[in-house]
Amino acid sequence: MSFEHLGRRYEIYLQSDVHRDGMALELMDETEHPYVLVLEVFYADTDGALTLTAHREAVPLELVERVTSQAKLRLPPSNTR
Repeated sequence: MSFEHLGRRYEIYLQSDVHRDGMALELMDETEHPYVLVLEVFYADTDGALTLTAHREAVPLELVERVTSQAKLRLPPSNTR
């Protein structure tokens, strides 16, 4: 899911993480190489918790809202809803 915001190009990726036992949506800034992880919403299989981790200090609220709304739709895995 690629989109632009304020002249920058972003992509949202669905990831599985076996080490942390869960799944995540990651927002990557793909404006230039190397791509940069901006934020992550993680679903923990162990307790069902959804957590957000920002990897930049100032993330526009519009980006946070976009990723969190997608996370609510795509996480947790459909077989646990």
